Amino acid sequence: MTFPALDRIEALARNLDGWQRQLGARMAELEQSNAEGVSDSGLVTVTAAADGKILSTEINARAMRFDSYTLAEEFTAAANRAQEAAAARVREIVGDVMGNAPAAERPAADDYGYDRY
Repeated sequence: MTFPALDRIEALARNLDGWQRQLGARMAELEQSNAEGVSDSGLVTVTAAADGKILSTEINARAMRFDSYTLAEEFTAAANRAQEAAAARVREIVGDVMGNAPAAERPAADDYGYDRY
């Protein structure tokens, strides 16, 4: 008697090592990635890490002409865009990895040697 479900489990186990290596490589890529966000005026640029942490801010000297409220809005817009871009990159990488992950197929009832009805 054969057990197709067991064959699928064995196939998944064989593919797991390769998938883990791919996941490790993509995670390292993710840790090294960052994203930039630019304000509406283009005078404030913020860089965020993949986890959303702000890494750096660049403020053009012309932005110093803004009042404090406008400068704060510019910074907030740039920071939000940087964090959104970083999150999008995370989703992209995770989606790629998960799309290549080995998937277990749901066996049909007769895969266990039983008739459906």
